[in-house]
Amino acid sequence: MSILRIPASADRFYEVCEFVRSRAAALGVPDSLHMKLDLVVEELVVNIASYAYPDGGGDVEVECERGFDPLDEGASGEFFCVRLRDWGLAFDPLQGPPPDVTAAMHKRDVGGLGVHLVREMTDSCRYERRQDMNEFTACFQIG
Repeated sequence: MSILRIPASADRFYEVCEFVRSRAAALGVPDSLHMKLDLVVEELVVNIASYAYPDGGGDVEVECERGFDPLDEGASGEFFCVRLRDWGLAFDPLQGPPPDVTAAMHKRDVGGLGVHLVREMTDSCRYERRQDMNEFTACFQIG
């Protein structure tokens, strides 16, 4: 199993995207999933850099796997899952209220659209805090 660990910086999200794409290709994931993977990974890496490490520093670790959905034992089919870990401040992006996407743009609250995008683009996702580690898993059904 291959793991990437790099400094958690918003401007290095592309390295995580390249790693995830290479793992997806090696695991036979359809190319049609690449745009979703890029958008979700970018959002998650930027969140880690911004909220887990607001003063900078720290690492993000990325791991990918293909198999059954580890987040939903009842789900059928195959999934490609991306797991990001950091050791920064606890931050559960799924705890915020969903944005009101029906409100006029000038009346909407700032924030929350990225996490909304993650929820909409994945088939399942989960945040866990384990001791001093944040772990976010995003899964995409591929078959």
